[in-house]
Amino acid sequence: MSIHCLKAVLLLVLFSSFGEAQPPAEDELKKLEELEGFVSLVGLASGAALLISLGLLVARWRMGTVRARHFVLRGDEGQSIAQLVQGPNGGGELELRDADGGISAVLGSGLKLCDRAGRVRANLWLGSDKAPLLELYDERGEVRTDLSLSEDGAGSLAFYDENGRPRAGLGSGHAGAMRLSFFDKQGQLRLQGGIEDEENPSLKLYDDHGKVRASLSVLADGMTLLAMRDQDGHTRTIVGVLEEGIAWLGILDEEQRFRAGLGVPPGGNPRLDFYDESGETRASLRVDNQGRFKTDPDS
Repeated sequence: MSIHCLKAVLLLVLFSSFGEAQPPAEDELKKLEELEGFVSLVGLASGAALLISLGLLVARWRMGTVRARHFVLRGDEGQSIAQLVQGPNGGGELELRDADGGISAVLGSGLKLCDRAGRVRANLWLGSDKAPLLELYDERGEVRTDLSLSEDGAGSLAFYDENGRPRAGLGSGHAGAMRLSFFDKQGQLRLQGGIEDEENPSLKLYDDHGKVRASLSVLADGMTLLAMRDQDGHTRTIVGVLEEGIAWLGILDEEQRFRAGLGVPPGGNPRLDFYDESGETRASLRVDNQGRFKTDPDS
């Protein structure tokens, strides 16, 4: 209400108290003038206070000095749908709530997504090395899947069982390497396959002690090799197709020396050779072009 409107209302109230037939006395007019001056003074003071308050508010907004314990955003029916609060680590957190008032997301040091029961089911944050990490949780709060990117740019995807033990993982290494790994209940690596750093595909089988017992690979020169090892990690058997197209089976001793070999060349005849410790052929069994068995390694 403006000052002029306030003055008019006061005058109307005073005149109505005398009645229409009685003009105001001289002292009453004097009181009315004093009251009018007082109203004007009150109006000026109120206006000045309002201007000062607005000025302080604008100044605080410009200087960023507006302070509060928390900010609450409410919906049309008065329910809280978001609030800005101080988090447990001392930083700020923005809580977003669903229509029932439950927390559905928390944005602070990371981003947390919650189910209807308020349990965190997904968490996206930065680790100590400032690399991103995404964790997915089950209803009991156990991590079941995580996706991460290391500081050097290598990415990994891991899967865990209901007890939090790693069971499978997909990871990228340097120079384009990509590996898929599977683990047993004790967390021991048992199977791994992928593309190695040289862009060669391979598959490895491990025993319960973490040692490679078999590996299948395709080399850059086109050879395909299956190597099987003993408990000490020594290769004892090799099966493959060599560069020349020879299908070949090699038997090695514990010192990694070939002692026997069975091979069939493309369009040729099968041959079985036995070697001594120096790798020299000591006996041979083969089939010649006439279909006859030969035991002479030199003929």
